[in-house]
Order: sequence, then structure tokens, then C-alpha cells
Amino acid sequence: MITATAQVYSDIRFRQPGSEFSFEIPAAPVQEINDQPLVSDKKLGLISGPAGIAAEWISTITRRIQQSVPGPASGTDVDGWLDSDIAARALGFFDATSDVLPATEPYLYTATNGDLVAEFAGRHGKLTTVIGKAAVNSFAVLEGQIVKTTLNFPFDNVPKARQELMQITKQLHTGAHGIVEA
Repeated sequence: MITATAQVYSDIRFRQPGSEFSFEIPAAPVQEINDQPLVSDKKLGLISGPAGIAAEWISTITRRIQQSVPGPASGTDVDGWLDSDIAARALGFFDATSDVLPATEPYLYTATNGDLVAEFAGRHGKLTTVIGKAAVNSFAVLEGQIVKTTLNFPFDNVPKARQELMQITKQLHTGAHGIVEA
């Protein structure tokens, strides 16, 4: 009976090919590429540095927010509907920050004053974001300490707010001391 051993497997050798790969020239002529930039190309030209990938929940949240704004035919003071200005600000905020917010889909609701509230669940607490007409306030309670960031409208310092939100999200996942728990 033959059994496999390390010595047997180490004796296996791979044969080198006798010739290099050859590439065939296509039979059909190559079509000219349009020189005109696409709309998406123009936007990409404005990005400096790495670009984040939007969260998986962004399309769902966008749809929910858009469906929560009353149409032009219904009155503006309809209970249960989201103010169109706050909805627009919320969409802008989520577009700018979804990649640094928790990966879990937020729970959305409106506050009594018409602000939009988004709550994100984390391993070590909750991130609550309140989007109003003047600012976006995000806060979490981590081990008894309140961690907060504010982004005023028009968006005054998006990179700073993104950095602060990224820190809060990290702390929600790892704990206030940055230690990942299993």
C-alpha cells in the first residue's frame, strides 16, 4: 500500500512551456473611442484622493425619505410627512457620509418639531443623528460619555464631520477603548 508523504509531494515538478504566449491581432478594425467625457467622468474629475463606497442601505433610505415628502397637491402642514427642505438636507448628508456611518440600516422617524431622526445600532451603543433645518447633530453614549458632532448647513466642514463620525462608528464597534470584543 502506498501512502502520501511530504517527500512524495515535494518531488513533483512543473514543466516550463516550450514557447511564450502569442497574441492574435483582431480581425475586425478597432472602433474609434468617443472623446467626449461622460457626465460621471466629469464628477470623478472633481474627486481628490480615495473615494468611499456608499453603504448598502443608502438606496433604501433614499427611497424612504423621498416617499415621506408630501406631493405638491397635498398641503404643506400635513402630519406624518417630512418637510421637503429637511428631506433634501438628509439626502445630502447621507450621500456625503454613508460610507463612514455604521453598516446597519438606520431606523428613521420624524421628531415632533419635524426633524428627521436616524438611529444606527452598534455593538456598544447607538448612534443617533438628528437632521434639522439648521444642522445635523450626531451623538452616541459610549460607556457613560456623550460623543457628539455637528455639521451646520450649508455643509461647512464635511471632512471634519466625516472624520468625527468615523471615530464614533469605530467606537460603537470596538468600544470606547478601541478594543475589539468577540
